[in-house]
Amino acid sequence: MGRYAVAVALIAAAGSACIAAFRGRIEEASVRGAILGAVLAAAGALLGIALLAWSTGRGAREFVGAVALGMLGRLALFGGALVFVGLRRPEGLRITAVAASLLGFFFVFQALEVRFVMKGMKDAGS
Repeated sequence: MGRYAVAVALIAAAGSACIAAFRGRIEEASVRGAILGAVLAAAGALLGIALLAWSTGRGAREFVGAVALGMLGRLALFGGALVFVGLRRPEGLRITAVAASLLGFFFVFQALEVRFVMKGMKDAGS
């Protein structure tokens, strides 16, 4: 889990740095929204892998419960953030940037999570 957390943090930091590098070309509200999306996606990824790490070795019921809770937790986190930004319309955030960033980083972190889980299963089977 430690290597996964480091990888997520590095990807989120690198992605946020790339987004921040476009400050002159993109509106400030879009930059802030995209960085918020990256941070939320990273938080969801870390919470999801923490649940999976907890369920490892506990049995199929706990594993399936952890996967379901991780999915619902991310849905609540991401949906709550999007509803908040959409309804409150803060000056410094653009909802389309938050949504696009959340979606993009979510898929990157999901691919990374699947890779780490499959590698962990392969190593456990050896």
